[in-house]
Amino acid sequence: MTAAARWTRLARDAARAGERAGRALLGEDAARRFLSDRSALLGLGIVVLLALFAAAGPAVVGHDPNASDFGLSRDAFGAPPGPSAAHWLGTDPLFRDLLARLAHGARLSLAIALSSTALATGLGALVGVAAGMAAGTRASALDGALMRLVDVILALPYLLFVTAIGVAVGRADAGTILLVLGLTGWTGAARVVRAKTVELAQRDFVASARALGAGPLHVVRRHVLPNVGGTLLALATINAGQMILAEAALSYLGVGVQPPTATWGRMLHEAEPYLGVKPLLVAAPGFAILLAVLGFHRASEGLRDALDPAGAELPRGRRLPVDLLVAGAALLLLSGGSPRRVRPPLGDEAASGAPVRGGTLRLATTVNARTLDPSIAYDELSSAIAELVFARLVTWDRDGRLTPELARAIAVERGGRTYVFTLREGVRFHDGAELRAADVKRSIERTLHPGTPSPGASQYDMIEGFAEFHAGAAPHLAGVRVLGDHTVAIDLRAPDATFLPRMTLAFMAPVCPSSGAVVDAARPPPPCGAGPFRVARWDQDGSIGLARHEGYFRPGLPYLDAIEWQTGMRATTQRYKFEEGELDYLRDLTAIDAATYRADPRWQGRMRWVNRNRTNAVFLNTELAPFDQLAVRRAVAFALDPSVLEKVRPDLVALDRVLPPSIPGPPRDEPMRRHDPARALAQMAAAGYAYDPATGRGGYPGVVDYIAIPDTLEQAIGEIVQQQLATIGLRVRLRLVSWATYLAEASRRRAVPMGWVGWQADFPDPASVFEPTLSTRAIRDEGSQNYAFFSSEELDRTLDAAHAEQDRARRLELYARAERVVRDLAPWVPTHTMRQLELWHPYMRGYERSAVIPWHFHEVWLDPSARPAAGGGPRAGTSPSARPLRALLARAALPR
Repeated sequence: MTAAARWTRLARDAARAGERAGRALLGEDAARRFLSDRSALLGLGIVVLLALFAAAGPAVVGHDPNASDFGLSRDAFGAPPGPSAAHWLGTDPLFRDLLARLAHGARLSLAIALSSTALATGLGALVGVAAGMAAGTRASALDGALMRLVDVILALPYLLFVTAIGVAVGRADAGTILLVLGLTGWTGAARVVRAKTVELAQRDFVASARALGAGPLHVVRRHVLPNVGGTLLALATINAGQMILAEAALSYLGVGVQPPTATWGRMLHEAEPYLGVKPLLVAAPGFAILLAVLGFHRASEGLRDALDPAGAELPRGRRLPVDLLVAGAALLLLSGGSPRRVRPPLGDEAASGAPVRGGTLRLATTVNARTLDPSIAYDELSSAIAELVFARLVTWDRDGRLTPELARAIAVERGGRTYVFTLREGVRFHDGAELRAADVKRSIERTLHPGTPSPGASQYDMIEGFAEFHAGAAPHLAGVRVLGDHTVAIDLRAPDATFLPRMTLAFMAPVCPSSGAVVDAARPPPPCGAGPFRVARWDQDGSIGLARHEGYFRPGLPYLDAIEWQTGMRATTQRYKFEEGELDYLRDLTAIDAATYRADPRWQGRMRWVNRNRTNAVFLNTELAPFDQLAVRRAVAFALDPSVLEKVRPDLVALDRVLPPSIPGPPRDEPMRRHDPARALAQMAAAGYAYDPATGRGGYPGVVDYIAIPDTLEQAIGEIVQQQLATIGLRVRLRLVSWATYLAEASRRRAVPMGWVGWQADFPDPASVFEPTLSTRAIRDEGSQNYAFFSSEELDRTLDAAHAEQDRARRLELYARAERVVRDLAPWVPTHTMRQLELWHPYMRGYERSAVIPWHFHEVWLDPSARPAAGGGPRAGTSPSARPLRALLARAALPR
């Protein structure tokens, strides 16, 4: 007998067995009506096909659903690879086979749905029969109590219940979800079974059985259950579809089965950002959920009509499968969708002439500014605006080197313990007052005053007399001395090479005499400095208007009349306004939009990546097993390959060292660390955990928790770390917690073995990265910033020497040595830094790259001859009625 014949025979035998079971459960007439209902049979066929896909699909597809194929590359629009011979449906955002995840997701989703349905149906039958048998008897109080319990369960929301049970059991796994859905889904069945039981209890055959001496259990077993069996089957069938939908909703909301396990709802959640460029990622799990729900719904309708033919509205056999046709059409539309292209730049690309004064630069940001006072502002937007409003004694040039700004000369005396600043003459504040040395002293004391809640005060504890002044024990800061109208000296307790980089922060910017000697955070004075622009208007929930400072000390600058900064605007709205010409510059882009612009050749030369002063790494707690062994930490360092992250998202830059490229540091001529699987396995063997990748035997015997925040990039990176460490025999389990829990536990001694750590430098200097995160001084029992709890005398000596070293070359060599210590002892495995894509229209001229300062608009000018329409505004020649809907949406006051 051939294989095809055997499969045909098995299918025929299964169909006959199912028909016999249906007749036994439903009865001859009901089974005949069901089998004659084409709609019901179609639904049953869908359910059977999904069950076969769940059972056999994983074996047929063959791919591991949790294994990423990083040998592939993103497409031109930044989306994961599409369908190919190796991956029939393409891959998901982490380059895992989409069809394999769909098949494994079907297995888990159907298993949870059917198991929770069985639990709910059993509970519903038990409660319903008990309540129905007690109704109208001396035990009627039981009926009332059970029905009130049903009301209480119906009032409990799914999310609250799943959260409570998840906390009780420690994690939301498949068993937890099954339990939650089963314990919350039995109430409908209980009510229906109770009503049916009450009706049956009044039938003559039940009364006869009782008259003959039959007890309640006999009545239930012989008369009630056989007569409610068909009803329960119909309820269970439709309930299974609802369970699939409920499980998908929980997974979509992030409270379902934990990653990397595939479920249809989680696949929808992970694919949502790619709807515009890769609709199939959303269509595949969405259609699977829809198909399953429709299949169970049709089958349940057929069962209902078979059991109650009088209630059938029309012959099911003649009804067209409109719902399935609509679902199929939606799938085709989504799958065949193409990425939406961006519109071309506005303006003339011709070479510009001499700079022209005038015009208003228009830009926007997603956040709002909480304050603009430099003494208390520390968020990214406030710092960017402060760069334009407040000049400093020292700043950064375009190549990332320190250079005087308000000071025309800086002298270093007493071996680096005194800095003497000679100020430029004729510098004017926005209120017209001339800058004097006394203003510098007053401004510094204003920031460090005990009454000013400055988040940056502790940055300057190296200044002589800081402790006494900041504590209120001294009226003035002894370390800041006025030597003349235009000369001020600052004395330090010890040589500190980080002092000048800290002086570039807005905390130390001189402010107008009218700004006062202390800052009240509730009522700060109007911002007033000596920068190229002054604050002309500030609506805390809408926009910030900057106007040219006519008394700016650099002749002829700024060229712009004004800058209009819209705040609190969605990134998508910014894009629409930018394409319509209502914004001149764009920086807040989603990863997909950034990739779409990069794929368009018309924007080449009008965009630039901006690196951030941020390091991201995997920390390994050196006080907890197995990372208290150096060999295991080194194995992790060799096993992790951060280069694959650049394939996941275009705004990620892989790191092989602690310092990101935006921090001035040692040369990067050669890699600091290399991905080397062979050496990783050798290190595991040296630690006593030899592992054979071919057989999967050996490795570390326990499971290591990896802490991260759910539904973030860090979670996705954790899933990649999990894959890469599995290849050396180190099994990692993701532990996803809230941001507050992450901060509390990662910073607590002996609490977390490994996880994600990210650090944003306070100022662009290596000390701002190394010292707060990897030095012994950063360790605390609670609230430690050294999450690895790593202590090295060699690293501490190196960092202390670099902190005081005045010679730049020797200082950078010390930090190169610090990098080697971290590489060799491996408390951190640096993975990546972040960057942002910025774009501007061609008529925006003079915008030069700055290695350190973001939004450096000091020398920007707008070319009126290249602008498409006089006065800016929307694209020329486009009337409001003819503009696309997206332009109208961009003008709308969308909720934030």
